[in-house]
Amino acid sequence: MQTILVEVKDAAGMKILQDLESAKIIRLIIPDKKNKNEKLSERLRGSISKETVREMQTELEQMRSEWQQRNI
Repeated sequence: MQTILVEVKDAAGMKILQDLESAKIIRLIIPDKKNKNEKLSERLRGSISKETVREMQTELEQMRSEWQQRNI
C-alpha cells in the first residue's frame, strides 16, 4: 500500500474519490483541522536541529554587526 497527497480541485474530483473509496479501491484520509488555531512557532518547533539554529543565529548576529558598521 502507498500513501500519496492529492489536492482536490472541485466537487467533481471529490465525488470521484468518494466513488473509488466506495468501491474499496482507495481509502480517503481526511486530515484534522483542529491545529488551525495553533501558533506557527508551535507547529514548527523541532523542525530544524539545535546546531542549525545556532549557526543561523551566529550568521544573523554577524549580518547585524556588519549593518551597524556600514559607512554610508
